[in-house]
Amino acid sequence: MNTRTQEDFIPEDVIEEVRLRTDIVEVISDYVSLQRKGKNYWGLCPFHSENTPSFTVTPEKQMFYCFGCNLGGNIFSFLMKKENLSFVESIKNLAHRYGVSLPEKELSPREREESRLRRRFEEIHEWAASYFHDLLLSLPEGEPGRFYFAKRGVSLETMKSFRLGYASGSWAGLLGYMQEHGVQPYELAEAGLAIEKETPGKDGRQYYDRFRNRVLFSILDRRNKPIAFGGRVLDDSIPKYLNSPETLFFNKGHHLYGMHRAHQGIREEGFAIMVEGYMDVIALQNAGFPNTVASLGTALTQDQAKLLKRYTQRVVLLYDSDTAGIQAALRGGEILRDAGIRVEVLTLTGAKDPDEFLKSYGVEDFHKALRGVLTYIEFKYRTLVRATPPQNIPDKAELVVKLAPDILKVISPVEREGYERFLSLELGLTLEAVQREIASQEQKKSRKERVEQYYPPKQVNSAKNRDNIIDAIICKDQMGQPLPTVYLGVYRAERTLLRMLLEDISHLPRIKAKLGESFWKVSEHQQIFNYLNQDGGLPAHSDETVQSRLASLFLEELDISQTERLLDDCIKEILSTQAEERVEDLQVRMVALEKSGDMAGAMALLKEIGERLKRGE
Repeated sequence: MNTRTQEDFIPEDVIEEVRLRTDIVEVISDYVSLQRKGKNYWGLCPFHSENTPSFTVTPEKQMFYCFGCNLGGNIFSFLMKKENLSFVESIKNLAHRYGVSLPEKELSPREREESRLRRRFEEIHEWAASYFHDLLLSLPEGEPGRFYFAKRGVSLETMKSFRLGYASGSWAGLLGYMQEHGVQPYELAEAGLAIEKETPGKDGRQYYDRFRNRVLFSILDRRNKPIAFGGRVLDDSIPKYLNSPETLFFNKGHHLYGMHRAHQGIREEGFAIMVEGYMDVIALQNAGFPNTVASLGTALTQDQAKLLKRYTQRVVLLYDSDTAGIQAALRGGEILRDAGIRVEVLTLTGAKDPDEFLKSYGVEDFHKALRGVLTYIEFKYRTLVRATPPQNIPDKAELVVKLAPDILKVISPVEREGYERFLSLELGLTLEAVQREIASQEQKKSRKERVEQYYPPKQVNSAKNRDNIIDAIICKDQMGQPLPTVYLGVYRAERTLLRMLLEDISHLPRIKAKLGESFWKVSEHQQIFNYLNQDGGLPAHSDETVQSRLASLFLEELDISQTERLLDDCIKEILSTQAEERVEDLQVRMVALEKSGDMAGAMALLKEIGERLKRGE
């Protein structure tokens, strides 16, 4: 299948025309109540909860930025975040609104066929969803489904918003309905909605409906379009749950139930709640927890973890408290943790699932339970102790060894020591003993494992902290790669240089002559510089962090009467820090030579260090 993105097919000049014609204040005002203050507009951020406006829109630069959550960008990135659109979809949205004609892309025969099949797939699923939904709401055959949902406390409004449905006991109900719309049985089978009989009939191949005697949950994509179904029987039939099979256009490991509504809730709440069942999602979302999702009848996958990470750095797992649920939480927690997500686990008591808990205890008690979540490591510890209580010292040592790989993935020294102290107190061991045991496990790991495996730091509200500003504490970014230490003076110098370049690109040759092109310590700064260095312009679409950094830069005031002095000061600051780092590198090499016994080599480096210091390097 062709994996090229459509961004390749919209010319830059057309994208720029859409951007220039768009009134960013007008568009964002559809979502945020904005008040003008000076040149900018201010309002409450639509991407996180706040009481004091920290969200600003700058019409002059066509950018937005939130000082609270550090999100920012242009009008395309705003719509992408707010409406969960792709870049191309955001362009089409604005082009339609502001009357810009988009060029049609010339498709290859293969692409035309693929596009036709996708449209047919979407068309068939839309008709199927309407058929099942109408049957549930309006027809006599849907009475069992209506009775089931009424018993579960599902309102008519909820049935409509989640596009719930019902499949009767007919073996050809959907087949007959679809034939009236010109859909052939083999097409339904290819879409996963019908099954071909093993033994052909007199007239050739025979088919029957996949879903029968089941309430149906429509799996909706981010555009609110049905792409699959999940069915549940109303009696003791087997299987109890039945989901659409994977097809050319549907992979269950790439989607989450409820995400069509939850993506905004996750951004606003700052975390996601992951549950097991479709009814749990519906119950929690209706109870005021719009950040709830579920996997599609399978164990959590890496792709689903990546999908969650687009919206949050924190996930609370809320699975059943039986053995299967506990094991699913342990496996899912590992996948989320390795994706760079902070994992917490909530266990409910007195109810078999969240839906039952809400009915028995109410929303306030659920809020209380949510405040008592365990970290993944605490949950794993309690699970291991409950399964095999430690009886002696070797048992305790084994428990520490089992948890060591998880603790070793914690980057924060404070957080890691917190877990070590937790084990020390729980097991009655000294902190030093626990730390030595865990350290011994680290030495057994390969260097590659030590680099690649980590536990993500807490999400912070400071853009500086995310860049590892000040001090000599080395952190890692969200992909687990070490970030270089960035001193505050250098950080400020880099930002000032970029701000000057954004104001006047003519400074570029001088900066390159003095510093080169790869001196930037902050990766987003390097990316922005690369864009400016290529053609002096900025991309309409780029990484979210780059867009946010650009927006924050445009908001910085620049005294244009002092540009020459500012430019010299920034260059001197960066050159000075580079010289200090070179001396520090020599000192590290000198110590290594001393330890290896090469005193002559160490003395030679000491002499070089002295000469550099004399020269003021």
